[in-house]
Amino acid sequence: MVIENLPPQSLEIEEAILGALMIDNSALNLSMSRLGEDMFYKMDFKAVFKAIEALYDKGQGVDIISVSEELKRQNNLELVGGAYGVMKITNGVVSSANIENHILILAENYLKREMIGICHESFTKAYLSETDVFDLISVTDSRISKAQEKVVKGMSKDIAFYGLKVLEQHSTVKQTGILGIKTGIFELDKATNGLVSPDLIIIAARPGAGKTALCLSVMYNTSVVGEVPCAIFSLEMDGVQLVRRMASIDTGIPHERIRNGYTTDDEEKKLIDSVERITNSKIYIEDKTSMNIRDIRTKASVLKKKHNIGYIVVDYIQLMSGTDVKGKNREQIVSDISRGLKCIAKELEIPVIALSQLNRAVEQRPDKMPQLSDLRESGAIEQDADSILFLMRPEYYNMTEPVNFKDQEFPVQNLAICSIAKNRHGSTKNIPMEFIGNTMKFKTHYLTLQNENTTIKSDGLPF
Repeated sequence: MVIENLPPQSLEIEEAILGALMIDNSALNLSMSRLGEDMFYKMDFKAVFKAIEALYDKGQGVDIISVSEELKRQNNLELVGGAYGVMKITNGVVSSANIENHILILAENYLKREMIGICHESFTKAYLSETDVFDLISVTDSRISKAQEKVVKGMSKDIAFYGLKVLEQHSTVKQTGILGIKTGIFELDKATNGLVSPDLIIIAARPGAGKTALCLSVMYNTSVVGEVPCAIFSLEMDGVQLVRRMASIDTGIPHERIRNGYTTDDEEKKLIDSVERITNSKIYIEDKTSMNIRDIRTKASVLKKKHNIGYIVVDYIQLMSGTDVKGKNREQIVSDISRGLKCIAKELEIPVIALSQLNRAVEQRPDKMPQLSDLRESGAIEQDADSILFLMRPEYYNMTEPVNFKDQEFPVQNLAICSIAKNRHGSTKNIPMEFIGNTMKFKTHYLTLQNENTTIKSDGLPF
């Protein structure tokens, strides 16, 4: 294979696009959002486009004369061969009929040039002993993504595309009774339609309330029982702790007994079988203690392409480090993280579950119920999230009074209140869950099972 030294480019295509923009103003509105100065290879064509862009942004007419005057104002007229050089660009252009295809070729050549430059730089840095390979992969992936974003910007889809998606989703709900991935907790699925792409779902609570336990229960239901591939980015617990807790959920053996080695022979056999079942599932764990949004985006992108993960879990937001933190306070950094998580959900077309701490204001209230204002360090979390779920366990606060849900009293023993404080797609409400403390398992409450016994199996998982 022979590799040409000249970077990928087509001067004829570049000239055809610029000529079309100058002879047909209707082409401007269709094309300008998809073009950029860097996409042109030849320096004088870059200058001509820059002049056209300046005129377009000012709302002025674009033609040979106005472009020549703008080039003169920018001191670039001589670079393109004067007014004659501008006129020459339009000579071979009859109409703008093929500009769509021409832009695709221009974009392809631009991406090839960018790839050559990015990969060459990465290739050189990979030889250096001081290079952190994971940082290099992250930066390379980010630069490639930015190049792609330049090309796809403005490529709006026809509304018919989204109309078809609506009908497809409606058909799914009609057939399965749920839009997203079933969490296995009936009341939660009923309220949120499961884990739906591309939602950012925040689970927030005070320390010890069960944020991680709820996520592990959902992961067990979806990925061990339901076989949906997923990834967890755990900044607090390591992989061994996570698998041990899932094994407790699976076997019903108290977590403390497993951790301390107090299992019987029968329990040990159950544990071995459970660990084998869990490790055969498609759950991917990243347990580095320091991660930023770029790390998560890069690794999630790889897992989506390689294993088609259905969703990701981030445990938890306040432990993440920021990128480009110079001059920013912690609230601004958390805002960037929150926005970045929402972008990951949209880019990968998967739901993202992110855990968040609450401030101490909760402890001062008699009912101990969290509010949106309790989210630590950033109001942006509330803004970016599609759903916000608060957890509160009455027993944790030594409460004894039954809790009322839909005119039915639920005893506080093993009760967890999940408060859906924000729901972009539906109503807000409080729903009951059952929390089994010794295995740290969340499940459908047994009273809900009694009320809905025609639609829920005995283990609490919806059909």
